[in-house]
Amino acid sequence: MSSRDDGAYEKWLVRILLTLAFGLAFGIEGMTLIRSYLFYGEDTEPDTTQASERRPVLREGHTLVPSLAPDVRVRRLRVRATDQAWTFDIVARPDTARDRPLTLTFDRLTASDGATLTSAPRHTWTPPDTAAFTASWTLTVGQRPDALTVTATTPAGPDSTATVTRTMDVGHVPVRVQ
Repeated sequence: MSSRDDGAYEKWLVRILLTLAFGLAFGIEGMTLIRSYLFYGEDTEPDTTQASERRPVLREGHTLVPSLAPDVRVRRLRVRATDQAWTFDIVARPDTARDRPLTLTFDRLTASDGATLTSAPRHTWTPPDTAAFTASWTLTVGQRPDALTVTATTPAGPDSTATVTRTMDVGHVPVRVQ
Protein backbone atom coordinates (compact mmCIF):
# COMPACT_ATOMS: atom_id res chain seq x y z
CA MET A 1 0.00 0.00 0.00
CA SER A 2 1.42 3.38 -0.97
CA SER A 3 1.43 6.51 1.14
CA ARG A 4 -1.00 8.07 -1.30
CA ASP A 5 -3.68 5.44 -0.56
CA ASP A 6 -3.33 5.69 3.22
CA GLY A 7 -5.81 8.57 3.69
CA ALA A 8 -7.96 8.07 0.59
CA TYR A 9 -10.52 5.88 2.36
CA GLU A 10 -10.89 8.33 5.26
CA LYS A 11 -11.18 11.31 2.91
CA TRP A 12 -13.96 9.65 0.93
CA LEU A 13 -15.74 8.59 4.10
CA VAL A 14 -15.63 12.17 5.43
CA ARG A 15 -16.89 13.51 2.10
CA ILE A 16 -19.80 11.06 2.06
CA LEU A 17 -20.75 11.80 5.68
CA LEU A 18 -20.58 15.57 5.13
CA THR A 19 -22.69 15.27 1.97
CA LEU A 20 -25.30 13.23 3.85
CA ALA A 21 -25.33 15.63 6.81
CA PHE A 22 -25.69 18.77 4.70
CA GLY A 23 -28.11 17.11 2.28
CA LEU A 24 -30.33 15.98 5.14
CA ALA A 25 -30.29 19.42 6.79
CA PHE A 26 -31.06 21.24 3.53
CA GLY A 27 -33.74 18.68 2.65
CA ILE A 28 -35.54 19.12 5.96
CA GLU A 29 -35.37 22.92 5.78
CA GLY A 30 -36.49 22.91 2.14
CA MET A 31 -39.49 20.69 2.87
CA THR A 32 -40.46 22.88 5.83
CA LEU A 33 -40.28 25.98 3.64
CA ILE A 34 -42.29 24.38 0.84
CA ARG A 35 -44.88 23.02 3.29
CA SER A 36 -45.31 26.45 4.90
CA TYR A 37 -46.00 28.08 1.53
CA LEU A 38 -48.24 25.36 0.12
CA PHE A 39 -50.21 24.54 3.22
CA TYR A 40 -50.21 27.86 5.09
CA GLY A 41 -53.45 28.49 6.93
CA GLU A 42 -54.63 24.89 7.11
CA ASP A 43 -55.35 23.79 10.62
CA THR A 44 -53.28 20.89 11.87
CA GLU A 45 -55.48 20.43 14.93
CA PRO A 46 -59.07 19.25 14.63
CA ASP A 47 -61.56 22.10 14.72
CA THR A 48 -63.99 21.76 17.60
CA THR A 49 -66.28 24.68 16.64
CA GLN A 50 -69.61 24.13 14.97
CA ALA A 51 -69.80 24.83 11.25
CA SER A 52 -72.29 27.65 11.90
CA GLU A 53 -69.87 29.33 14.36
CA ARG A 54 -66.89 29.47 12.00
CA ARG A 55 -65.99 32.88 10.73
CA PRO A 56 -64.21 33.55 7.47
CA VAL A 57 -60.51 34.35 7.71
CA LEU A 58 -59.44 37.72 6.35
CA ARG A 59 -56.22 37.77 4.32
CA GLU A 60 -54.72 39.98 1.65
CA GLY A 61 -56.67 39.67 -1.60
CA HIS A 62 -59.89 38.56 0.12
CA THR A 63 -63.22 40.32 -0.29
CA LEU A 64 -64.49 42.28 2.70
CA VAL A 65 -68.21 42.02 1.87
CA PRO A 66 -68.73 39.43 -0.88
CA SER A 67 -72.51 39.93 -1.13
CA LEU A 68 -72.15 43.48 -2.49
CA ALA A 69 -70.76 43.82 -6.01
CA PRO A 70 -68.25 44.97 -7.09
CA ASP A 71 -65.95 43.48 -4.53
CA VAL A 72 -63.98 45.62 -2.11
CA ARG A 73 -60.77 43.71 -1.49
CA VAL A 74 -58.08 43.85 1.14
CA ARG A 75 -54.97 45.08 -0.62
CA ARG A 76 -52.66 45.08 2.39
CA LEU A 77 -52.61 44.01 6.05
CA ARG A 78 -49.70 45.25 8.17
CA VAL A 79 -48.70 45.80 11.78
CA ARG A 80 -46.14 48.56 12.27
CA ALA A 81 -44.26 48.05 15.54
CA THR A 82 -42.50 50.68 17.62
CA ASP A 83 -41.44 50.74 21.26
CA GLN A 84 -44.53 52.76 22.24
CA ALA A 85 -47.33 51.05 20.26
CA TRP A 86 -48.19 48.68 17.46
CA THR A 87 -50.37 50.02 14.65
CA PHE A 88 -52.57 47.75 12.55
CA ASP A 89 -53.27 49.00 9.00
CA ILE A 90 -55.70 47.58 6.49
CA VAL A 91 -55.88 48.93 2.94
CA ALA A 92 -59.15 48.32 1.06
CA ARG A 93 -60.01 49.13 -2.53
CA PRO A 94 -62.89 48.22 -4.88
CA ASP A 95 -62.06 46.04 -7.87
CA THR A 96 -63.99 48.26 -10.29
CA ALA A 97 -66.00 51.46 -10.26
CA ARG A 98 -69.46 51.23 -8.75
CA ASP A 99 -72.69 52.53 -10.21
CA ARG A 100 -73.86 53.77 -6.78
CA PRO A 101 -72.11 54.93 -3.59
CA LEU A 102 -70.78 52.41 -1.08
CA THR A 103 -69.86 53.23 2.51
CA LEU A 104 -67.60 50.80 4.31
CA THR A 105 -67.30 51.15 8.09
CA PHE A 106 -64.73 49.20 10.11
CA ASP A 107 -66.94 48.86 13.19
CA ARG A 108 -64.82 46.91 15.61
CA LEU A 109 -61.34 45.44 15.84
CA THR A 110 -60.62 42.84 18.51
CA ALA A 111 -56.99 42.37 19.53
CA SER A 112 -55.37 39.10 20.58
CA ASP A 113 -55.65 40.10 24.26
CA GLY A 114 -59.44 40.53 23.90
CA ALA A 115 -59.39 44.34 23.85
CA THR A 116 -62.00 45.86 21.53
CA LEU A 117 -61.26 49.00 19.53
CA THR A 118 -64.31 50.82 18.18
CA SER A 119 -62.82 53.86 16.48
CA ALA A 120 -64.88 52.99 13.33
CA PRO A 121 -62.84 54.36 10.42
CA ARG A 122 -65.14 54.74 7.41
CA HIS A 123 -64.89 55.54 3.73
CA THR A 124 -67.46 56.20 1.02
CA TRP A 125 -66.72 55.38 -2.59
CA THR A 126 -68.83 57.41 -5.01
CA PRO A 127 -68.95 56.56 -8.72
CA PRO A 128 -66.40 56.29 -10.41
CA ASP A 129 -64.03 56.34 -7.38
CA THR A 130 -61.78 53.27 -6.94
CA ALA A 131 -59.19 54.85 -4.65
CA ALA A 132 -57.60 52.81 -1.90
CA PHE A 133 -58.58 53.56 1.71
CA THR A 134 -56.38 52.86 4.73
CA ALA A 135 -57.89 52.25 8.17
CA SER A 136 -55.57 52.20 11.20
CA TRP A 137 -55.84 51.19 14.84
CA THR A 138 -53.28 51.60 17.62
CA LEU A 139 -52.72 48.39 19.59
CA THR A 140 -50.91 47.68 22.82
CA VAL A 141 -47.28 46.68 22.27
CA GLY A 142 -47.12 42.99 21.40
CA GLN A 143 -50.81 42.61 20.54
CA ARG A 144 -52.02 41.49 17.15
CA PRO A 145 -55.40 41.90 15.42
CA ASP A 146 -57.71 38.94 16.03
CA ALA A 147 -61.14 39.77 14.53
CA LEU A 148 -62.58 42.59 12.43
CA THR A 149 -66.23 43.59 11.98
CA VAL A 150 -67.18 45.65 8.92
CA THR A 151 -70.47 47.13 7.77
CA ALA A 152 -71.17 48.02 4.15
CA THR A 153 -74.04 50.33 3.22
CA THR A 154 -75.25 51.13 -0.28
CA PRO A 155 -78.52 52.43 -1.78
CA ALA A 156 -80.66 49.49 -2.93
CA GLY A 157 -83.42 51.52 -4.51
CA PRO A 158 -85.04 54.93 -4.43
CA ASP A 159 -86.19 54.58 -0.80
CA SER A 160 -84.11 51.71 0.55
CA THR A 161 -80.61 50.96 1.70
CA ALA A 162 -78.78 47.63 1.72
CA THR A 163 -76.65 47.07 4.81
CA VAL A 164 -74.40 44.06 5.36
CA THR A 165 -72.36 43.44 8.51
CA ARG A 166 -69.64 40.80 8.56
CA THR A 167 -67.19 39.65 11.24
CA MET A 168 -63.98 37.94 10.13
CA ASP A 169 -61.00 36.43 11.90
CA VAL A 170 -57.82 38.23 10.88
CA GLY A 171 -55.32 35.84 9.31
CA HIS A 172 -51.55 36.12 9.46
CA VAL A 173 -50.41 39.74 9.47
CA PRO A 174 -46.72 40.56 9.06
CA VAL A 175 -45.17 42.79 11.72
CA ARG A 176 -42.82 45.50 10.50
CA VAL A 177 -40.47 46.93 13.14
CA GLN A 178 -39.78 50.62 12.67
